[in-house]
Amino acid sequence: MWHRFVILVTLRNHNLILNAAFTQCLNQKVKYELGKICPENQFRFQEMYLSRKKSLSLAFICVLFFPTTHYAFLGKWQMQFLFWLSLGGCFIWWIIDIFRIKKIVNNANVELQNNILFEIKSVNIFEKQEVIKTSRNTRVRLA
Repeated sequence: MWHRFVILVTLRNHNLILNAAFTQCLNQKVKYELGKICPENQFRFQEMYLSRKKSLSLAFICVLFFPTTHYAFLGKWQMQFLFWLSLGGCFIWWIIDIFRIKKIVNNANVELQNNILFEIKSVNIFEKQEVIKTSRNTRVRLA
């Protein structure tokens, strides 16, 4: 009898200093990448994510009581337009979305985490390039 062994690879977060309750809602790859950046940027990520995060309860209210607005709430305007165009798939699509709303919100929040992390890393790259440019322009006098 063959046994299947599942090897779980845990990503080590060497310098992750954020609250454990907050990091439970983060994607594993995002946790790993956050551990690589400085603590100041980790806190900036936390502030940005908490201010932009989509609420599951608010999305559920949107899909139940305002059935034409839940994709707009999540920022998916193309899907919102298709939803309006097809009248929610003759309301079949809308009924399916009632049961899928948790997965849709979780995917939107993971996408948000990746976007915020990309923003923070790109700002760091530009700041480092400015430091390199200024250090090249300065001349050192030897006595």
